[in-house]
Amino acid sequence: PAILSNSGPDGTIFYDVHIFYYIWYGNPHMDGKYIHWDHILVPHWDPKIASSYPRGRHMPPEDIGSSFYPELNPYSSRDPDVLESHMEQIGASAAGVLVLSWYPPGLADNNGEPTEDLVPAVLDAAYRHNLKYGQLFSTTVCLSKTVILAKVVIR
Repeated sequence: PAILSNSGPDGTIFYDVHIFYYIWYGNPHMDGKYIHWDHILVPHWDPKIASSYPRGRHMPPEDIGSSFYPELNPYSSRDPDVLESHMEQIGASAAGVLVLSWYPPGLADNNGEPTEDLVPAVLDAAYRHNLKYGQLFSTTVCLSKTVILAKVVIR
């Protein structure tokens, strides 16, 4: 496959700039249902404050579990056009390392489904866009331990 350009306006690629990439999103068109866009409404940590907020789940496509609405709409990580668009956007940013968040085979968080079958397509797309690759092994341990593991794997 052809290698596509991955550089900022002056042709620079910054391999010390890492972008974390999550492949756990789904939509009815590709996956038969929304995945991760419809997670529970995260409650406030203070029960007194939490009681004044709604409970339940996000209701896509208008209300999604994200602070920002994606330009590509609530997409599926399985959509090859979305993957290509994301790699082009990362390349245009001049970032040099794609850090893929991933659960071990057969595992997922409470809102998702296993995604290990998507890893080869992501690696191929990253290669086509001249991105290096790092792995964030997602587990149920606290975030600080997960980030430390990610730093070890990237180097």
